[in-house]
Amino acid sequence: MCGRIFACSIFTLHLLCCALLAKPALGQRPDPDSGITMLDLGKADSSQHLATTTIITRSSARRDSRWVLPEVDENVSLLESGSACNLDQLLQKAGERVREFVTNVDRFTATESLLHESFRKSGEVSRQEHRKYDYMMSIEEIRPKIFNVEEFQRSTSPITDAPGGIANKGLPTLVLIFHPYYSENYSMRCEGLTILNAKPAWQIYFRQRTDKPNYIRAYRIGLNGPSYPIALKGRAWLAADSYQIVGLQTDLINALPDIRLQVDHTAIEYGPVHFSSRNVEIWLPQNAEVYGDLKGRRFHQRMTFSDYLLFSVDDKQKVSPPKTKP
Repeated sequence: MCGRIFACSIFTLHLLCCALLAKPALGQRPDPDSGITMLDLGKADSSQHLATTTIITRSSARRDSRWVLPEVDENVSLLESGSACNLDQLLQKAGERVREFVTNVDRFTATESLLHESFRKSGEVSRQEHRKYDYMMSIEEIRPKIFNVEEFQRSTSPITDAPGGIANKGLPTLVLIFHPYYSENYSMRCEGLTILNAKPAWQIYFRQRTDKPNYIRAYRIGLNGPSYPIALKGRAWLAADSYQIVGLQTDLINALPDIRLQVDHTAIEYGPVHFSSRNVEIWLPQNAEVYGDLKGRRFHQRMTFSDYLLFSVDDKQKVSPPKTKP
């Protein structure tokens, strides 16, 4: 494969979320002299944890279902009969939740566990690799409607190459699809109320508009190669009581012949993480999965995040242990 994966997840201007092909950048711990104070160890509420099977119902699909899940257009969850919804109200509430996410997250770290699988043409797994990383992400609005998102990984094992030569970056920022700055770039419709993990959730379908720019996801081949933005379609599930995004799926609208990208299927599960010293609850990714068919190579990556730590640039609070439920 020409060009390793460069995990360059520094998004200035408008590009907010990338899956990049190059060698992964080594992460780094925050500089203790940089004015960044560690605030709290967040604990995810396991009672709110979403299982992939509750979001995705495996069904017959037109694409090769031996290794990849059905497209969002081929798989629609069962809806509650007679559940009418107000799309404008839902988008307003979801936009408020995403704004809160951006405001609350100066910078956070987590432990990222990664499973990478490569597939034969028969659909059988040909290779599995497991990695663990110290992960850090920060997000800041540096100018009106322009975010700077930085993402770093540091491998906790002697192996530093990205498994399969593929690194997916910026996945936590996919929720920015529903940020008021960017939601107008998508055609959206509320499909109705469904039950997700025994709780009601509004199901929203979205699709990149052809007359609007794509700022959310792109591929890059190699360290200095060109970027290839991809237009996305997908579904999101909003908790009926809080309007938090609890699940998100995306698919390609069209293949990219220039880089032979045939499949890019992403599914992310979000859950509440409580940081007691700031008395704030932030919905962050618990699991993320990506299925790809790139340059004739099929792969699946599953990322699990745990042990969240929240940082603040200005706050000088001392570290306090998190409150735990009995």
